[in-house]
Amino acid sequence: TQSLADPARLAIMGWSYGGFLTSWTISHTTAFKAACIGAGVSNLWSQTGTSDIRSNKVDAFGAPWDNQAFYIERSPLTHVKNVRTPTLILGGDADERVPISQSYELFHALKRRGVETGMVIYPGAGHSPRDPDYVLDLMQRHLSWTDRFIGTAAGR
Repeated sequence: TQSLADPARLAIMGWSYGGFLTSWTISHTTAFKAACIGAGVSNLWSQTGTSDIRSNKVDAFGAPWDNQAFYIERSPLTHVKNVRTPTLILGGDADERVPISQSYELFHALKRRGVETGMVIYPGAGHSPRDPDYVLDLMQRHLSWTDRFIGTAAGR
């Protein structure tokens, strides 16, 4: 039989909610050999107080101070001790949706835990960088990071 994916060459990446899901995933499995996280929430509690969309989670789940367990348990930072996946974190310093502080929180936690990680901050970029130079740079960094840990399709 033929597999759909080579388990030795799996990578995961996502932006915004996909960045949150990527953070969550690598904190719950070691199946991926590389990860790229863009504008991802790492700490639901702190994001609730700093995002321009503060009310969405509060309306649905209550305020963090009233529902601490929910926010803590569902934050990737709570599970960062499980992360082994080399992780590249990217974000804009003018992002009001997922402030760059979310990226810093994850980056510093991964560094302290000895996980191979990198971080790139795009000056003046909001939640979805639109500058063509930034978009090209993002794509090149994604390819470079994953190639570093899993190789190219034609390579390794």
